[in-house]
Amino acid sequence: MSTPRHLIITILVCFLILATGCTERDIKGVNTESTPARLTLESMVLTPSDVPQNFTLVESRAKNATDVGNLALSLGWQQGYAVRYARSPGDGTGSAEILQTIALYPEKNIPAVAELIERQERSDNNITFSNLSSPSLGNYSHAFSGKETVRIINKSDNVFLLEYDSAKETIQLDFIEIIFSKGDFLEIIRLTGPGSDFSTLSHLAQKAYNKIP
Repeated sequence: MSTPRHLIITILVCFLILATGCTERDIKGVNTESTPARLTLESMVLTPSDVPQNFTLVESRAKNATDVGNLALSLGWQQGYAVRYARSPGDGTGSAEILQTIALYPEKNIPAVAELIERQERSDNNITFSNLSSPSLGNYSHAFSGKETVRIINKSDNVFLLEYDSAKETIQLDFIEIIFSKGDFLEIIRLTGPGSDFSTLSHLAQKAYNKIP
């Protein structure tokens, strides 16, 4: 007995509808969890409420490819952001500066990038460097200090030249720096100024680390 043609057509249509429905469910199943938008680097920088009260924000900007070298680009630099806070010498404590830099790299390249940065930061022969205890932040965490004595020689009235030999007056330029990473984020926080305090910088570094998602 032959099957009516209209019944065959009806069965085929129902099959196609069911197949289409299953395909849609499969596609939706793959995308049930949408990827959250990445936080901007600006949202992770230290804010005025994070730093000591006598520091003022003097710079806050995104970095682009022209701000970094070819080596950084070859190692996968994707984006960066920097903020700078300054303390005026008027309060009797001397001028000081807090500089924070955040960069986004492939996580696998961060150890090599961090080592290159530290090597470059410690390459000045006029500065005496010392290792500091690691603040144990993230996957990579190093801290060190530097001390440089800049000698001022008075050559004539109102003319001062900076030199590194005998001088009438010296200015001590101290800094401490912490480099740390979490995932694909790499951060450098530096405190520059006379009597730079490691505990203060460690506290700032912890605040910065807590902002990384």
